[in-house]
Amino acid sequence: MSAIRLTGMILWSIFSITSSIIVRFLTFSTDRGVAMARTVWSPVIVWLAGIKFTVKGLENIPTDKRSYIVISNHESVIDIPILCYTLPFNVYFVAKKEINKVPFIGWYMHAMGMIFLDRGSREKSLQSMISASSLIRAGKSVITFPEGTRSLNGKIGAFKKGTFVMAEQAGVDILPVKITGAGKIWPSLGFTIKRGPVTVSFGKPISTAGLNNETRAAFIEQVKGVVEGL
Repeated sequence: MSAIRLTGMILWSIFSITSSIIVRFLTFSTDRGVAMARTVWSPVIVWLAGIKFTVKGLENIPTDKRSYIVISNHESVIDIPILCYTLPFNVYFVAKKEINKVPFIGWYMHAMGMIFLDRGSREKSLQSMISASSLIRAGKSVITFPEGTRSLNGKIGAFKKGTFVMAEQAGVDILPVKITGAGKIWPSLGFTIKRGPVTVSFGKPISTAGLNNETRAAFIEQVKGVVEGL
């Protein structure tokens, strides 16, 4: 059954990504292509995975159309469709540059104007964060996984500072999220997909007012503590 689920996910992703890219170029806008990830692609992916959701804290997200930097822990490959499915607004992603070379996924992210981060170069990494900040100031919400990689044991690792440099430049609130259970659905190592429960918990937005070089380290630990406590 796991192989059947995985095959279904791959085929559906290829179809959805191709459709989204076509829509993006026909409409000359990324908005509809990004919306399709939330409304078309992700519902089928989480259904194929057999996820039973518990979603907490949606009332913490204001209903006005402000933009956020969404910060989440990272347990599994399936975290991305989980967040697309549960968030009530469209989101863009900041991803490592290597994903740009991945067929379909990289093509989709490039076509939608998402940000690729070059961690091998401090200068290029900073430029990527500046680009992401411009995207956010233009009214787009962005998701980042500040751990930088998926957890192998379910524990939340150290948060890297890049996300918070971006937050400082963008000047928007951070929306903390915690995903619990995704690592058991699809572990970081391997391709076995098991049905099961996943809890997604949203915290209250955290203001970035006063965030600067001097306050950044303490702020990072504050946000990490909030995510861990959700």
